[in-house]
Amino acid sequence: MKEINLYIDESGDLGIKGGRYFLISAIEIDTKYQKTLSRRASRVIYKFKLENNIKKSTEIKGWNLTEKQRNYLLDKILFKYVKIRYIVLDIKYTTMLLEKPDDKNACYNYLIQLLVRNLVIKNSNLEKVNLYLDNRTVKIGNRLSLKPYLYNKIVMEQLEMNENYKRIEFSVNYLESSSCYLIQWADIVANSLYKKYNKNDDRYYNKIKPYIIFGSEFPSKKFGK
Repeated sequence: MKEINLYIDESGDLGIKGGRYFLISAIEIDTKYQKTLSRRASRVIYKFKLENNIKKSTEIKGWNLTEKQRNYLLDKILFKYVKIRYIVLDIKYTTMLLEKPDDKNACYNYLIQLLVRNLVIKNSNLEKVNLYLDNRTVKIGNRLSLKPYLYNKIVMEQLEMNENYKRIEFSVNYLESSSCYLIQWADIVANSLYKKYNKNDDRYYNKIKPYIIFGSEFPSKKFGK
């Protein structure tokens, strides 16, 4: 069975009072490489904390890294079994759509769905997708609605569009990022990619680019204008 894991985090604020852009990044790992990457993530974070005199209980966050620290961690994260997906929202054109909490929930779910839809399209033999998200940044409404939303949008819509029906199983898991090193990796990648859009600094984007298999800007026709 073809099974893929997505470790997801974001950078920016999905709201009318934040910056102009909101970015979601996913680290994609084929299940057959899961144990290898999990062990690697643990070793990398442990060694990084040891060398930088950081307490074991302290969570590594992308926004708090120096340039040297960021480059070190990206060099360790960008490993041969790692693939990167991301989508970035231009809030300038969606401000009026994000006035209420439910609006933000719906927008977040839609962006996640775009990431997952491309994954399904590019993997014809895929049978299961496991999503792992930071428990602290995902609202309760999203937790309840994301799994059925993905199934309806990606699986059931195939019937209406007269496409070949393919059943995909979705597992949506909410973890404490402080204890999930791969979500911490996703946070570092998201924050590094975000600098390209928020500060016009593409140094880290260029480092990550060889590992990016999907990148999307939304809305595509007006983005950045």
